[in-house]
Amino acid sequence: MVQTDFLKAVSLFSELSDEELRNVSKQAEVVNFVRDAFICKEGQQADSMFIIKSGIVQIFCDDGKGGRKVLTHLKLGEYFGEMALLTEEPRTASAVALAETEVIRINKDSFHTLLKTSPGVSLSIIRTLCNRLSKTNIGSAQTKMHNVYAILGPDTSSGKSLFARNLAMAMQKELGCDVLLYDPNLRDDRVARSLGVEKRSRIIDELIDREKITDLKKFVVKTDCGLLTLLPQENGLTDVRLKEFHTFSLMQTVMEHYEYVVVDSSSMFTKVTKEIVQNCDKIIYLISSKNVSITGLMDHFDETRRGWKVAPEKIVFGVNHMTDDPTQESLITEKDHERISFEIPFCKELKGKRDPETQLLVQTAPDHPLSKVCRKQTMKVLFDQTIGLFMPTFDDEPARAELARRWVESGVTEFSQTLKNVEVQGPVTRHGGLYHILTGHTSKWSLNDQVVKIVDFSNRFKKEFNVGSLILSLNNQESII
Repeated sequence: MVQTDFLKAVSLFSELSDEELRNVSKQAEVVNFVRDAFICKEGQQADSMFIIKSGIVQIFCDDGKGGRKVLTHLKLGEYFGEMALLTEEPRTASAVALAETEVIRINKDSFHTLLKTSPGVSLSIIRTLCNRLSKTNIGSAQTKMHNVYAILGPDTSSGKSLFARNLAMAMQKELGCDVLLYDPNLRDDRVARSLGVEKRSRIIDELIDREKITDLKKFVVKTDCGLLTLLPQENGLTDVRLKEFHTFSLMQTVMEHYEYVVVDSSSMFTKVTKEIVQNCDKIIYLISSKNVSITGLMDHFDETRRGWKVAPEKIVFGVNHMTDDPTQESLITEKDHERISFEIPFCKELKGKRDPETQLLVQTAPDHPLSKVCRKQTMKVLFDQTIGLFMPTFDDEPARAELARRWVESGVTEFSQTLKNVEVQGPVTRHGGLYHILTGHTSKWSLNDQVVKIVDFSNRFKKEFNVGSLILSLNNQESII
C-alpha cells in the first residue's frame, strides 16, 4: 500500500478526500528501477501510469536517425504514462531511470475507475495534458527552435530601443551566433537607421499580396555590428495597409527561421504586442526613472500580462535612470526594488539622445555602464535555469569529509565546463545531515543535457561513498535521486 500522505502531496490527487486517497493507495503499487532501466518504451501498448516517488526519469522518443530526442526530465511527485491510457494508442515516448528510481504504478483499470469517480483527478489530468500539448512536451517530437526576447516600455522615452540593440549585441557575443533584432512595425525605420542600414524594401507589399513572406532572407541584412535586422518598408511611415494578421504572420515566419530573436516592441498594449509577449521566453519591461509612478507602471503591466495569461517568471522589470537629479525621479520603494531586476545608471553622454546613432552601440566599449548592465542581463535571460546537487559533508568522519571536499572541488571544475556561475553554497541541513550545494545556471534548451551530466556525476559520487541517494535541485525544487 502507498502512503496516503505522499499521494496527497501529488498534484494529481490533491483534491481527493481521505477516503478516496485510501482507495487509490490500495490499488497502487510501488516499483523500483535500477539506473538505466526502461520504465516503459515507445510503441508499447500501455497498461499503467506512473508517479515518481524518488529518482529522476528521462522522457525521450526516437529521433528518426537511430538516436534519442530528449523531451523532458521528471522528478519527485511528477507523473507520466497517462496519455496512452486515455488514447488507448501505443506509447509515444519512452521513459528511462537516470538513477535508482522508485515509482508508484497505477494500472489501466484502476486509472479509469479514478477518472469516473473522482472529478478532481479528471480535471488535473486535463490541465496536465493541455500544458504538455501547449509546450510541445511529452507526446510530440517537435523541438522549439526559437528563443525570443522582447523589450517593451510604457512610452518612447524609456530608452528601450538603445537597450534592445545592446542586449542583442551582448547575446550575439555570448552565444557566438547570429541574433536577429527587429521592430514588428515595418513602417518604422528607426531600428534600421540606428544600425547604419540605409536600404529599404517592399516587405509590406509582399505581406499584403501573399499574406506570408515566402523568402524571408531577401528581407534580412547583416549590419556592420554583426546583428541581423529586417529591412523596413520604403516610405513606411505613410503606409497604412499593414494589418495585425500580417504582423502575426511575419512573426511566425521569423521564429521558424531564426533561433535567437530580440524584438524592439511597441510601447502600446495592442493585439500585436500581446501576440509577441505570449510567444516570448522573456519580456524585459524598461521604465524611465522620470515617470510619475514606477510602482503604478509595474502594477499595470502585471495586470495586463495576467489578462494575457503570461507567467510572472517571464517578466523582467528594469529602470533606466534618465537624470542625475533625484528630485526629478520617481520614488523607488523597497517593495519596488524587490520586483526590479536591474537599473541602468545615468549616462551623461546619452542625455537627450532619444534616437541614438550607431556609435551608441556601446557594447564595443565593455567598461561603459550600459554595456555592463546588458552583459549581466544577457546572462540572466539566456541562462535562467538553476540546477544544483546537494553533496553530504560527512563532518563526523574526517577521512570521508576530506574526500568529499575534493569531490566538491572536482565538481566545480567539471560543471564549470558547461554551466554558468558555478558556485558552492552551504552547508545546509537536509534529512538530519549537512550538505554543500553545488549550483550553476544553464539555458532552457540545454537543461536536459545538463541534468544527464549532473545525474551521472551524482551516480559516481554515490558509488564512491556507498550512499543510496542524493538531492537534485531544479529551479529550487528538490528531488531525491
